[in-house]
Amino acid sequence: MRTTIILVLVLICPYATHAKAADAQGPQRHYKESSFKVTDKGLFGVELVVKGDKLKVGSNSIDIIIHDKDDKDVTGAELSVTPRMSSMGHGVLEKPVIMERGGGVYSVDNVDLPTGGNWELKIRIKKHAMEDNTIFDFPDVKGNAVHAISGRPSNLDLSSTRLSAHKIFKVSFTSKLAPVVINRMHSWELTVETADGMPVTGALITVGGGMPQHGHGLPTEPAVTEELGNGRYLVGGMKFSMPGWWVVKFHIRAKDKEDTVTFNLLLR
Repeated sequence: MRTTIILVLVLICPYATHAKAADAQGPQRHYKESSFKVTDKGLFGVELVVKGDKLKVGSNSIDIIIHDKDDKDVTGAELSVTPRMSSMGHGVLEKPVIMERGGGVYSVDNVDLPTGGNWELKIRIKKHAMEDNTIFDFPDVKGNAVHAISGRPSNLDLSSTRLSAHKIFKVSFTSKLAPVVINRMHSWELTVETADGMPVTGALITVGGGMPQHGHGLPTEPAVTEELGNGRYLVGGMKFSMPGWWVVKFHIRAKDKEDTVTFNLLLR
């Protein structure tokens, strides 16, 4: 029976049976196949394992193992992973998908890199009142460049009010910079209502997007900075770095409902 239990743990969480470092002082590296960093404030130790050994152009999957400053497993954390190509000033079009697996292990899929070169993975960890970050650097990602991932639709919808993908929310935006131009940081005001027009308050909103024809993301990391009331939210950090077709995606979660809405912009 003991052997059976251990086997099940290994299948669910392949890092569960590794021994911890003896007499550890602070978070330690536990697994020889991982890259290891302590976060900026020293709150967490982060180990990163790339499935397939190295990041490549295209879709990647990684595992992240987190310990606290006492070298104990960190479970139930809020985790974000942001791929960025700082030299080119942009991220990726689609956000990675994160799933907690237990024992301080988090699987990250859909790490989709559109081109080779120097990439960074910025990892943000939040557990209760503790929040910290670190960045893993990958200076030589190789593979064939992925360009023209999506052609521009001939009937591109440029409206500033849209229903979300599953028609749960009606969402509209107003830019504080009008007209929207490239290389100017600015804010948007987002209004979120139910499909029948009732204001949605207390929503958790995340922001993504980029240029589908180039396969890269936004040059900044926009975020909701303030809830203004009556279903209105202030989104700071908006910026577009070149002319062309951009998409901005908002993932909205309110109470027991969640959905995504996408806006299109053509900038000159």
